Amino acid sequence: MTLNIFDGSTRVRALNKLNEWLTQSGNKQVWSRVCSGVPGRTVTARLSHGDHPDVPQIHFGSYNYSGLNDRHEVVDAAREALDRHGATTSGVRILNGTTALHLDLENALAAFTRFESCVTYSSAYVANLAVISTLAGETDVIYSDELNHASIADGIRLSRAKQVKYSHKDVAQLEGLLRSAPLSDRKFIITDGVFSMDGDFAPLPQIVELAKRYRAFVIVDDAHGTASCGPNGRGTLAHFGLEKEVDVLIGSLSKGLPGVGGFACASEEIGELLRYGSNGYIFSASIPPSVAGGLIKAVEILESEPDIQVRLHRNERQIRDGLREVGFDVMHSETPIIPLAMPDRATAFNFARGMHERGVFVNPICYPAVAMNRARIRVNASASLTESDISSALVTFAEVGRSIGLL
Repeated sequence: MTLNIFDGSTRVRALNKLNEWLTQSGNKQVWSRVCSGVPGRTVTARLSHGDHPDVPQIHFGSYNYSGLNDRHEVVDAAREALDRHGATTSGVRILNGTTALHLDLENALAAFTRFESCVTYSSAYVANLAVISTLAGETDVIYSDELNHASIADGIRLSRAKQVKYSHKDVAQLEGLLRSAPLSDRKFIITDGVFSMDGDFAPLPQIVELAKRYRAFVIVDDAHGTASCGPNGRGTLAHFGLEKEVDVLIGSLSKGLPGVGGFACASEEIGELLRYGSNGYIFSASIPPSVAGGLIKAVEILESEPDIQVRLHRNERQIRDGLREVGFDVMHSETPIIPLAMPDRATAFNFARGMHERGVFVNPICYPAVAMNRARIRVNASASLTESDISSALVTFAEVGRSIGLL
């Protein structure tokens, strides 16, 4: 009998079928497009898997919410750190992988988010795995929103805690689950701050209140909230006025903040535990000093330029209102993430290809990022976009929507 690695679990078979469909339909070209130049308000991109031309694009697919990716101050700070420290630390943080820049970045992030301490990781995905698997264990119960990021689900599995999912943002159901739990249970509530595929906020005020009432710890993954909402971009907690009201705040250094990596902010005691007890910190190399240098400057800019958030949310409203006006279903978006509901994955990829050909970059989203029947286009607003960029792109959205029978 011949072994076939693809004849495995339901998930493996589903992923193999997806790959076959992408290849046979030609839609693999739309995923992993090859980008060149600095991804700011524009980007140059070509379709992958073949000889395709470069096409200048207005960038509606980037995580560059704050628009700081191409700010010369950030680039200059990163370049200066690169010249001084080289390409990498060649080490993990607890051995030879810490520079003064790493400490300065963590201090800046702690102050920015109003926490006592901050620990940085090689990615936000690793941060979720590290924090959850360190703080929770097999005798604990974790209540998790059904639409939480995959890294939260993986972190819960790694922790071996009991996972109890509640329906998306269903506070009443969450309260029922907490009320029925034994008093002896050590309980965690974990939620995204901003949900990355739907673009809506978690009901954090109600979650914090339930946590107090039922004696639960709260961990918030604010990967898509950091630098995209709240005063000066301080995130979802600041947006709701809940700073210092949760136990751990996890964030990304590669979205609204222009770098790579992740971070966890908490009390000094929790921070120390994560530094010397979380595998993602102990066994992963530190982020490059050049990245840390650029990020320090980015945090300084956010603190001193509140107008960045004004521009971002003005652009967000113009995009969302314009898309809704021409007939798109923008679902429940209330943040710079604006999904467009699609009837199926083929339509999503056809739409993204049509936009690409007309010079607007958007991302098609399908399984496994969302459920099989929940394909969409994800549009991301950025503070770097101009009113003219958005007006021009909205015309293109409508043209492509009509050309494929969506509108």
